[in-house]
Amino acid sequence: MAPGLVPQVAGLRRRLALLPAPARSSGEASDGNPVLVELWVSGAWVDITGYTLVRDDSGNISLSRGIRDEGSQTEAGTCSLQLDNRDGRFSPRNPMGPYFGAIGRNTPVRVSVPDGMGGKSYRVWGEISEWVPNWDTSGSDVWTDATAAGILRRLAQGPVPDRSVIYNAVTDPIGSQVVGYWPMEDVSGSTKLASGLPSGSPMTMTGTPELASYTGFGASDPLPDLSSGYVSGGVAKYDDPTATQVRFLVFIPATGLTTGKVICSIDQVDYSAGATQFWELYYGNFAGTSTSLTLRTCASDGTNLGADLESDYDVRGKLLYVSVELQESGTGITRAVRITNVSTGATANVSSTAGLTQLTRVTRVQFGPASRSVTSPIGTQYLPGVAVGHCTVENAISAVDALGRRLNPVGEPAGRRIQRLCSEEGIPFDWVGDLDDTVPLGAQGKQNMLSLVQEAVLADGGMLYENRSVLGLGYRTRASLCNQDAVLALDYAGAALAQVPTPVEDDRYIQNRVTVTVNGITGTYEETSGRLSTALPPAGVGVYGQDTTLNLATSDTPTLLDHAAWRVHLGTVDEARFPTVSVNLAHPSITPTMRRAILAIRAGDRIQITNPPVWLPPDTIDQLVLGTSETISRFEHRLTFNCQPASPFNQIGYLDGSTARIDTDDSALLAAVSSGATSLDVAPVNDPSMLWTTDTAEVPWDIRVGGEVMRVTAVSSKLVDAFGRTSSSSWGSADSGQAWTTSGGTGTDYAVGSGVGTHTLGSVDVSRRCFTDIGYANFDLYGSVTTSAAATGAPIYAALVGRYIDIDGMFMARLAFSTANVLTMAIVRRIGGAESVLASSVLSYTYTPGAFFRIRFQGQGARLRAKAWPVADLIETPEWQVTVADGSHSSATSVGTRSILEVGNTNVSPVVSYDNLAVVNPQTFTVTRSINGVVKAQAAGTDIRLATPTYFSL
Repeated sequence: MAPGLVPQVAGLRRRLALLPAPARSSGEASDGNPVLVELWVSGAWVDITGYTLVRDDSGNISLSRGIRDEGSQTEAGTCSLQLDNRDGRFSPRNPMGPYFGAIGRNTPVRVSVPDGMGGKSYRVWGEISEWVPNWDTSGSDVWTDATAAGILRRLAQGPVPDRSVIYNAVTDPIGSQVVGYWPMEDVSGSTKLASGLPSGSPMTMTGTPELASYTGFGASDPLPDLSSGYVSGGVAKYDDPTATQVRFLVFIPATGLTTGKVICSIDQVDYSAGATQFWELYYGNFAGTSTSLTLRTCASDGTNLGADLESDYDVRGKLLYVSVELQESGTGITRAVRITNVSTGATANVSSTAGLTQLTRVTRVQFGPASRSVTSPIGTQYLPGVAVGHCTVENAISAVDALGRRLNPVGEPAGRRIQRLCSEEGIPFDWVGDLDDTVPLGAQGKQNMLSLVQEAVLADGGMLYENRSVLGLGYRTRASLCNQDAVLALDYAGAALAQVPTPVEDDRYIQNRVTVTVNGITGTYEETSGRLSTALPPAGVGVYGQDTTLNLATSDTPTLLDHAAWRVHLGTVDEARFPTVSVNLAHPSITPTMRRAILAIRAGDRIQITNPPVWLPPDTIDQLVLGTSETISRFEHRLTFNCQPASPFNQIGYLDGSTARIDTDDSALLAAVSSGATSLDVAPVNDPSMLWTTDTAEVPWDIRVGGEVMRVTAVSSKLVDAFGRTSSSSWGSADSGQAWTTSGGTGTDYAVGSGVGTHTLGSVDVSRRCFTDIGYANFDLYGSVTTSAAATGAPIYAALVGRYIDIDGMFMARLAFSTANVLTMAIVRRIGGAESVLASSVLSYTYTPGAFFRIRFQGQGARLRAKAWPVADLIETPEWQVTVADGSHSSATSVGTRSILEVGNTNVSPVVSYDNLAVVNPQTFTVTRSINGVVKAQAAGTDIRLATPTYFSL
């Protein structure tokens, strides 16, 4: 084909084979629902659907929003479409076009489809940032490629503010009642302090104030220190008011000031002899004992007019916002001093009325001058260590909290800051979740509005989004992402998916060691165990680190570690990613209910795919939506969701929550089981104290064993015996089913009754033993023991036995009852007929016959340890009284009891009683198998952990 014919043929195909749609055909998208495209023209929304081209082989309505695949931050939404431009209406600079002068850069546009409930589901609400006219060489096919973007595109290019938060709060907009304003944020080297009013006069300086030296106020740029100078500002003429208000920030050092030092002096026009000409707000009071502020009223000659107004609020060492308020009231003036603690928001108020005086206009305010009063206390000039700033003079009184959070943004919840920033910029804002349940932020720096918003989003960990129903923003809090129900469940076998969701196993998002920095202070959290830990492969994956700087209200170590740990939690999700999930609303499998749910999906919503194919893991594919892309053509309306695993946001709880379940990575299957076995023996791998609860109120819960999810319906100790039965000449069988074997003495020496198992010791130096096989060499054995009489002549011994082989092979945790009723705990080894005390400890308890003592005997590998305490204490003693290491006969698997009289004992047939024997480790799980459809035998040593453990969020 000749080169020149290519564009002509392409145009012909577009014209003949692919008529514009939806407007020029049915006005419908591929799913049978009309698409509406509207443009803001001359102050009204105009339907341009009829000019929107949706062609068969080129062109469609293409939309995107949210976080792109593999992105980390919400990006500006986009919309691209082709518009029929044969009459030139979509050429902004064509004077013959119907829309000339009414469209151009950032013309608002919106696209919607029916929401299935009689309203509109807006798919995008943006601004057209690019108009590109196109045509074929014949001139018969003329169109404009229009590209729109969400509001984030414009905000990203916004300016950085020139002034501080509080400066902008006062001046944007500036109220007509403000007749004087001095920010005092001038840089070092300035010769005057500029006014914040367009026509205001600057403040003059006497002495050498240290400009831009105090940085304690988070909403302000650095302020001057008045240790060696004072400042004075004149107020331009204005009509005499009925109210005067002077407000300013001030910091007074913790050491305080000399009594009488003038913080602020306010002059007004002297309207008659002996009337008020100035007020002084000074440190202390007349008695010289106060650490607060006092307001006095003075005539032009410095005489004091009436009683001083004294506050009792201690102003030392605090960030303060001080308001002096004067209001005419009949023939007098109501005076008020309000002191707000900027850090806490608490306000101290004091007020009174001074008679026979009136207000005129303020002519001057000064900070740090010498007192002009002739009544003590009289302070000298300058204010050592005092910083001041942002003084306003107003002819009306407003609420002391009128500046709101802008007075001190430190501690402002992240969600509320985003809301406030949008309000200040006039941007519509909505949200999902509780804006107050977001992390408290630090000071608000000088960044453009979007950077400040993104800073808040980063700190809290939620999702910023563009509002689809208006040109605005929204925020979804981190907390709202947690524990949510799925809004959409798609059956893989039901053909509702537009493409196969492909799992990705990679290391793109692994973060197993995170350092969080706040105000130069760092905290690091590291995942040191598990398959995605910092351990070298194959135990882990090695170190994947990240340094994150956050703007938080506090930099204490627990806070930093909490933030770092949460990010490690998100970065160690041990499952495959499904980056995209795609659906086509035109497919017949999409029911009206499903369509409504799909169109309503928001950023952060949870979606699921059930019944995945057999070659994938059998669990439901559970994802959170990060962003969405859409294409609307003649044949389909396809939505593709960019996703991340939902699991790290599920099962979020609190340590004291009734449903909290804490996982362990230290538990394993002790013996192999078949695919149908419903009883599992389970034990900790390293720490024998890491046991699963046996509380019947806690079941059921699900565990994951070798990829199979099992439901635990009961957990019991491997051996349990409370001796509630009756038996003679034997101990019968334990409550947990194991048969007791007796050895030593005669049959009548063994009995069970009255809630105990007994050994009757009718002969000296002949042991009585009861034992049973638990199947495992490691054990954690409890038992309570007492004797019927105090020992005479020589001790009585009672012991718990582990790794029992026979009379000459065992380990014992032996409790010796001495003739002086002293107790000694010892770990004793018998091997080859020889008995050795490996370690012993005399206990601090005094023994009384009939009083039970609880013994705990634990064997884990070569380590053996034991302890004993009175049962009456109810609480197990925390310390192990004896600990030894001995690897002898380490494979023996029986446990039990042993009693004996020492040679020389003169007791007549004393009885040793045992109660509440229990082997708490290993444990036995009763389970329902194959909860997730996996049917398989499980090998010994297979890792066991909760299928859905509780995690703790920030």
